[in-house]
Amino acid sequence: MTGPLERSIPAQARSRERLERILDAAARVFDEVGYEAATTEAIAEAAETSIGSVYRFFPNKKALFAALYTRYLEKVRALFDVVAADTDDSVPWEQVVGAMIDGFAAFHESEPGFRAVWLSLALTDQMIVEGEALNRQLAERLEPLFARRFPHLRPADRRVVATVAVEAVSAMLIFAARRGPPLGPAVLAQAKNLIIRYLAPYATTSSGSAAGAGKGARARRRSGKISVR
Repeated sequence: MTGPLERSIPAQARSRERLERILDAAARVFDEVGYEAATTEAIAEAAETSIGSVYRFFPNKKALFAALYTRYLEKVRALFDVVAADTDDSVPWEQVVGAMIDGFAAFHESEPGFRAVWLSLALTDQMIVEGEALNRQLAERLEPLFARRFPHLRPADRRVVATVAVEAVSAMLIFAARRGPPLGPAVLAQAKNLIIRYLAPYATTSSGSAAGAGKGARARRRSGKISVR
C-alpha cells in the first residue's frame, strides 16, 4: 500500500529511489553470501520491496549483478574526478598521489558493491570490457595532471605512464579486497610507495633542472625515504 509521503513524490522519482534501494540491497546480499548463493527473493526482502518490483527492473540475477557493476564504475569515475582535482600546484606531487590512492582505498573498503563484484567474480565479457574502458578513461584524465607535475615526462609517454599507474593501483585494490586483512590493507599502504617510486624519475626539483630531478630520484630510491603523509 502506498503511503501519503510516497504518493507526494513524482512517479519517476519513486521509481529511481526503488531502483537504488534494490541495488543497495543487492550489494549487501552479494557481499554477504556471494553471487551463487544470492537469490532475487533475498534481495527483494533486503530492499523491503516485492519480488515483482525487482523483476520490473531486472529480468534475472545476472542482469541485476551487471547493473550493480555499472553503478560501481560510475561511482569510481565520479570519485576520480574529485580526488584528481589537483588545482593547487604548491602541494607536493607525492602527497597528491598518496591522497588519491588513500581516497580510492577508503572508498573500496566501505563500498559493498566493490566487494560484491570482485569477491563473486561473476563477470561477463561485457563487464570486463566496461572495466577496461573505465581504466582507459582514468589514464586519459591523469595526463593533464602529469603534464603539469612531471615536465620531464615526454608527451608521447604520458599515456603509457598513466596507464601503468592506473592498472597497478586497480590490481592492488582487487587483491586487497580478495585477500582481506591483514595482508590486503598492508599491500595498499605499500602501493603508495610503489607508485611514487615509479613516478619519481619524471618529477622536477625545486630548481627545475632535469639533472637535479634525476639525481634526487636516484637518491630517494637509494635511501628508501619516500614517504606519504
